[in-house]
Amino acid sequence: MQVWIFQSSGSLKALCADESGTRLPVEHGPWTRLRSVNLDQGGDDENEAKSLIGEHGYCCFHDADD
Repeated sequence: MQVWIFQSSGSLKALCADESGTRLPVEHGPWTRLRSVNLDQGGDDENEAKSLIGEHGYCCFHDADD
C-alpha cells in the first residue's frame, strides 16, 4: 500500500492515502508532504496504520526519533 508521509506545523506526522493530504486534520496544519512510502512490512503497528487509513484516510503519529 503506497501512502504519503506529511509533517504538521509541530512534531506530529501523518500517513495519508491521498497525495494532496486533503483529509488531514486542519487543526494540526499546515501540513507539508515529505515523501511516499510503501506499507508492506506487516506487523502490528503497520496493520493498525492501514486500518486507520482505510477508515479515516490518514493515521497520525509522533515519530519515535523526535
